Amino acid sequence: MSLITRRTRVAAAAMATAAMLALAGCSSDDSGDEETEPTESDAPSEEEPKDDAPEAGGAFDGLEADEIGDLALAALEGADSLRLAATVQDAGEEMVMDLFLSREGDCAGSISAASQGSFEIIKLGDEAWVMPDTTFWQTAIGATDPVVLSQVDGYYLYGATNEPPMDSMVESCNLDTFLGSMTGNSHGLTRGEETEVDGTPVLTLHSDDSTLLVASEGEPYPLRIESNDPADPSVIDFSAFDEPVPTDRPGADEVISVADLQSGAFLS
Repeated sequence: MSLITRRTRVAAAAMATAAMLALAGCSSDDSGDEETEPTESDAPSEEEPKDDAPEAGGAFDGLEADEIGDLALAALEGADSLRLAATVQDAGEEMVMDLFLSREGDCAGSISAASQGSFEIIKLGDEAWVMPDTTFWQTAIGATDPVVLSQVDGYYLYGATNEPPMDSMVESCNLDTFLGSMTGNSHGLTRGEETEVDGTPVLTLHSDDSTLLVASEGEPYPLRIESNDPADPSVIDFSAFDEPVPTDRPGADEVISVADLQSGAFLS
C-alpha cells in the first residue's frame, strides 16, 4: 500500500479520536491522550507489485507511479494550510471531520463520531472554542441533567489553549501534528486513468487497497484518497491549500468558559 494513503487515514482517525477524548476530559481528571502505534500492516510487504512502465505524453510525462506519489506527498508536506474533509473508520467507528488546519496551529471546523455525536471547534492564537451537540454532551462528557443540557445547548465552551482540556484538544487540531507521521516514500503504486475532482484534472494512482487522486495541473497535491476495502470505506479530500483558516470568533454571549462549566457557575 502507498505510504501516503495508509498513514493519511491513520493520522486522520487518530486526530479525530484524540480531540474527542480531550473534550470528554472536561468533566473528569482522567487523561484521554493515546498514541496510535504502528502495526505490522504499516510495514511494506516483502513483495510489492511492480509499476507499469512510465507512460509517454499526458500528465507527469515519463514519471513512474511511485515517483508521482512522492511528489504528491512532498506537495502536501509543503502546504502551510489546507482543508481536510474526511470520513474514516477507527476501531469500527465511523468518524467524519471537516477541518481547516494551519501550521501556525489555528483550526476551524467540525468532528463527529456515529455513536458519540459531534462538535464544532475553533482555535485562533491562544484561544479555543468548542460547541458539542446534545448527543456529545450526553455520551462523551456524561451530562445527563436536563437542566444542564438546556443551559449549554447552542453555546461554545471557551478556554485558553495552554489550560486543560483545551491544551490537549488543540494539539490534534494542528497541521504539523497531522503531517508529522507522513514522512517516507511511496511504494507499490500503479498509474490509472485521468479524471477530475471538483473540476480539477487529476491522475489516478492505485495501490493494493486504496486509490490516490493527484492534481495534474499546478502543484501535484493529493486531492482525494479513497479506500478500496469494503470493511474500511474511508474517503479523505484535501483542498484550500495555503488559504487562511477562517477567523470568525463566537460572540461573548455565545460562550461558557471552561471554568464556569466545571464550577457550575453558568447555571442560571
